[in-house]
Amino acid sequence: MPHSIRASFAAATVSLALASASFAAPSADPGFVDIGTFMPSAKGEFVDVNISPALLKFATRIAKTQEPEISALLANLRSIRVNVVRLDDQNRADTLAKIDGVRRQLEASGWNRLVTVREGNGGENVDVHVMQPADDVIQGVVVTVINKKGEVVFVNIVGNINADQIGLVAEKFNLEPLRKLKLAGAKS
Repeated sequence: MPHSIRASFAAATVSLALASASFAAPSADPGFVDIGTFMPSAKGEFVDVNISPALLKFATRIAKTQEPEISALLANLRSIRVNVVRLDDQNRADTLAKIDGVRRQLEASGWNRLVTVREGNGGENVDVHVMQPADDVIQGVVVTVINKKGEVVFVNIVGNINADQIGLVAEKFNLEPLRKLKLAGAKS
């Protein structure tokens, strides 16, 4: 019995250490933004995607032969987080305040706002920020969207990012806010 308790304790300790390391790693990265958790709508409509470094490495290997451009982008990424939340009376105020707070936090901590879209009459409301400590290095991208369909979108891409590669991926997968990033880069 003591052996099985010791083995269980050892397994639990190793699992906890691995889990702690995987959660702690992205936050140490300058391109990582911790937005916490979103409250889903009353109907539970919510999307939460977190792609870890290990999964990105796996995807890089898969894409290498068929999509070399995407593989090159993925090879330099460390994490991707995407949240989509449907707004309703229950979560609207909290969710909009969270997005507004993140936008202010990004600007206060040295992120550059590349794209701002504000359409009237409840239209699109989009910000794209980048952490760019040097001219040729982007360490993180944050896209925040409040769309006319009553949804909030939050995207955080962490790693060494090339704007041309993002534009290519945005075109290929029809990622509208990131296509705007490509257009912003093309004008300068």
